Amino acid sequence: MNTFNTTKTAIAFVIAAAASAGTFGIANACTSAIYNNADVSMTVRTMDWFGQDKAQMVGKGKGMTNTYSDSDEAVTTQSKYASLQIKSFNPGLVAEAINEKGLVARILYLGKDYTEFPEGKAGVPDVAAGEVPRYIVDNFSTTNEAIAALQSIDVIDQEICNLPGHANECISAPVHYQITDASGNSAVIEYVKGEQKIYQGTYETAPGVQFMSNDPEFSTHLIMDQEQTEPNASIRSYDRRLRAKEIVEDMHSRNVTDPAQAALSIKAVGANVFSGYDRLDPYVDSVFPTLWTIYTDQANKSVVLDRADTWEIEHYDFTMFDTNAPAETVLGQNPNVK
Repeated sequence: MNTFNTTKTAIAFVIAAAASAGTFGIANACTSAIYNNADVSMTVRTMDWFGQDKAQMVGKGKGMTNTYSDSDEAVTTQSKYASLQIKSFNPGLVAEAINEKGLVARILYLGKDYTEFPEGKAGVPDVAAGEVPRYIVDNFSTTNEAIAALQSIDVIDQEICNLPGHANECISAPVHYQITDASGNSAVIEYVKGEQKIYQGTYETAPGVQFMSNDPEFSTHLIMDQEQTEPNASIRSYDRRLRAKEIVEDMHSRNVTDPAQAALSIKAVGANVFSGYDRLDPYVDSVFPTLWTIYTDQANKSVVLDRADTWEIEHYDFTMFDTNAPAETVLGQNPNVK
């Protein structure tokens, strides 16, 4: 099966879009939130898609040779760090990952009206749009390191083929990224009209960066923050983000510093942005199902995965595989996928 087509002028990679009534449309509202306070460093994210993504949790040891694009100028490295990665869609696109240093990287859908990757430059190394999270957790330990690297490479457009509902065809849509390290330094990276946009800081210096969803471009979300926009109950991306933001702000106001209490409190984010499978937005005419929610403890380097189609809760950490062996180990799969 031909899975990837990558060139410097290809249209972008899809990670969270869906089909409705047999036509392709934006149908997602992946949402993430970060809470860092004293000894607590946690983050939560939902994955939203119409159709089964067959998500696997894998452990990858350090020392693996990785190539991050199919282009002639692709970046190739030996990974410095072991990582836990969620691979969505067969053969596995890394939607979310944490490495042994506590650095988390994720990819979310943005929208064709907002994103345009720049033309690749001759002589500049390439990383394909869908490979950015893997590139980050394989090679860097902090947000600052990752941002410096992204500023020195070309992130190039990428197609993906044979997604659920789109067998034997390739579809495309743009994406954006969020990075956060165990210190609470976080960043949102977008490519708007060919320009790389980076929003970076901690909750104290850049509170809006700790909350992310999909459309519109991130600068608009920050304007909504400045205007103190209150969330509604819809399943659209901006309302989900604002609900997540409201919960985390409450945790900061209560100064939640006990890790066990924080882990229980942050579950409210997942509950408030979760959408029931096949739920329809009657105004947008799109489907917004949540496939899974992941809770990541960056301080303790552990992950809790809650899938929407099973009551089983999965727990993962770095003791479950050999972090020094240059190999990939499948740690968990959806029990409903045969």
